[in-house]
Amino acid sequence: MLSLLLSGRGRLIVHLTGWLLVTLVTFYLILGLRPAGEAFARTVMNILFPAGLFYLNAKIVVNRFFERGHYWQWGFWSLALWLGFAGLRVWAERAAFGGSLFKGSNFMPDGGGDRVFFVTALIYFVLMIFSALYQLLENRREIEIRHTQAQLNYLKAQINPHFLFNTLNNIYSAAVLQHPRTADMVLRLSDLLRYVTYEGQARRIPLEKEMAQIRAYLDLFQLKSEHPLPIRFDVEGALEKMEIEPLLLLPLVENALKHGNLDEQPDQAFLHILLKNEHGKLLFRVENTVDPINRQKDDTGGVGLDNIRQRLELNYPGRHRLEVWESEGRFVSELEVLNDE
Repeated sequence: MLSLLLSGRGRLIVHLTGWLLVTLVTFYLILGLRPAGEAFARTVMNILFPAGLFYLNAKIVVNRFFERGHYWQWGFWSLALWLGFAGLRVWAERAAFGGSLFKGSNFMPDGGGDRVFFVTALIYFVLMIFSALYQLLENRREIEIRHTQAQLNYLKAQINPHFLFNTLNNIYSAAVLQHPRTADMVLRLSDLLRYVTYEGQARRIPLEKEMAQIRAYLDLFQLKSEHPLPIRFDVEGALEKMEIEPLLLLPLVENALKHGNLDEQPDQAFLHILLKNEHGKLLFRVENTVDPINRQKDDTGGVGLDNIRQRLELNYPGRHRLEVWESEGRFVSELEVLNDE
């Protein structure tokens, strides 16, 4: 919910809602002192000036001068904007309505021009401080978002060659043995790479797309064997409306196939995959047998689990759990992700 409010459209809605509430409160207060028509006109004026000051200060003065280190120019234009808007606001009220809202009252019987200017300037000074702080915090948040996105892009860039190398090893093995299904494996690889290259760049994708690629990768691995391998993929719960970061689940399956012993001991080995929706919480469990003698099948290691942990911290902070353990010749990876609200 917070990420939705902080998005571009969410911020626009929050700003519009905030100014609308201020407008309604202002109109209600002025209506007790002036007729409805004048109250409406004064309300419009009392909203346009602060709103203009808020955004001119935030988007132009702060961004153009303060954020670029031009502090003297920032001080000059801040002072000019502050006093200029305060003076213009007092002049506009006199020109349009003949005096302040309290003219003729016990509080300000003669209009009190100097007092009106002082009060207006004080209110606008506070507004400019709030405006500057808001924009500075907004800028820092944008920098954090860009940094996070850069980290995610780097981690996804690691996935692509890692995935490609592992898959090409499978196809190479089939080609050396002159396997009749080598051409089919190349075709499946083409489909998988299209997914990794294009869908993998999205922030979120339907969970069904990731499931389809997991099945395709399992089929690709199965093509190496003449007989069906003991692979089971169970799905529980409603998953149609769920979304997930792309390439988050596939590496766990890839890791299990790479370091498991399905192709070495098909009679004793197995791979069990469970994908389950538990009231908006996604559970993904991968359990496979391993050969304790041959723990690492290559010398380069992998980026899979470390990569996933980093991406989870960036994309699902405080809303995930990833545990891996080995027991009695079995390796288990269990991932829980709380779905976005």
